[in-house]
Amino acid sequence: MKSFFLSLILFLAIALILPAAAQAVDYAASWDVAVREAGNKNYYLPMTDGRLAIESGSQSAHYNQLSFTGSVGPDGLHLACTVQAKPCGTLVLQLAGDRLSGKGTLMDGDGLERPVTLSGTRPGPLRAPRTIDLEPTKFYNVYSAEIAPVLHLAPGDTVRTRTLDSRGQDRDGKPRAPRGNPLTGPFYIDGAMPGDTLMVHLDRVRTNRDWAYQTNLIASSALEAGYLHSIAGVDSGFTRWKIDAAAGTASIEGPSSKMSAYTVKLSPMLGCIGVAPPRDEVLGSGHIGASGGNMDSPEAREGATLYFPVFQPGAFLFLGDAHAQQGDGELPGQGLETSMDVQFRVDLIPGKALGQPRLENADSMMIMGTGATLDAAMKSATTQMSRWLTETYAMTPHDIAPLLGTALRYEIPEVVDSEYDVVAKISKVDLAKIRN
Repeated sequence: MKSFFLSLILFLAIALILPAAAQAVDYAASWDVAVREAGNKNYYLPMTDGRLAIESGSQSAHYNQLSFTGSVGPDGLHLACTVQAKPCGTLVLQLAGDRLSGKGTLMDGDGLERPVTLSGTRPGPLRAPRTIDLEPTKFYNVYSAEIAPVLHLAPGDTVRTRTLDSRGQDRDGKPRAPRGNPLTGPFYIDGAMPGDTLMVHLDRVRTNRDWAYQTNLIASSALEAGYLHSIAGVDSGFTRWKIDAAAGTASIEGPSSKMSAYTVKLSPMLGCIGVAPPRDEVLGSGHIGASGGNMDSPEAREGATLYFPVFQPGAFLFLGDAHAQQGDGELPGQGLETSMDVQFRVDLIPGKALGQPRLENADSMMIMGTGATLDAAMKSATTQMSRWLTETYAMTPHDIAPLLGTALRYEIPEVVDSEYDVVAKISKVDLAKIRN
């Protein structure tokens, strides 16, 4: 009988201790998590790779736009997911040292529950910013997270590097990569996760040779059929430009008499800059979209800051296709194509992404809209500008209409590639008139 009572006391003590031990587990942290369906990366569930922030006390958590309510039980941390006040799944997580693991179900777009597993790690401390010189030796003609990073960068890091021209030639005119906008990179930004915004400050964008080239006919996609028929016999080729960096101008080499006095002011820019696209897509360097790419915006020049939504851990930043100057539309299909010395600095805005690239300089805030038609690109830019004003200034639709109806300007960087690019632009003078 004595042994029975001792066993009963021991059982009750363990029963009391176990919940207390479970409660003592501290899940609170920002976790880099990977959510897998049937062991594979998923593309149609509300969680994939990203940052799960578990609050102190483990009563709540957040993953981008998802909210979780939590409770700790003997078997771990129970999280119930909601998005826009609708349930989206449940998870049960366990903690072992610095490793988070668990399983549960998440709802797909059709409302079906899909079994998933989760693994997570605590992100390591970020080192102090530094300046890095990179002489690139490899170049790529795609945007992809499958390419090994050339450098790992911490937020605040500055990189000094070079780009090739669109035909793969370096500052000495030597072919270094296949033609078609070869890109420098990718640069992996430590701590960048899907749902963040990557900031790229273009501190220096300068030509590094004394010549550029440009096709010598307007692209057919920018002209009417009747005019194209009338010039069908005109030979195509290239116009070569002489760059005078000291004077800040470019002029045509061997010009016709009509163009002998024609010069342009240099305005060096990056035609291509962007991050790895979503869903592990591989996009050619000539494409543009939500991840940036071949935007061909003259605004992507020295002194500008570009903002990109992050779709992959590390972001995978690429840049290239430098132009010494370019008019709106890139009508010949090329700017003044040349090579460039570039200095840029990276930073992060955690947990906030607009969904479309935007750009800022000392004078203006700009949002880039892309689409398969000029109409779609304009609507994209206008919509994203409206969303940015709502998010940043808490403006209502009735506030936005008089502002954009009087202050908005459009620029059209690209009309001759497979996708169109329209920039919605508003001056900081006008933005300063908005009251908090």
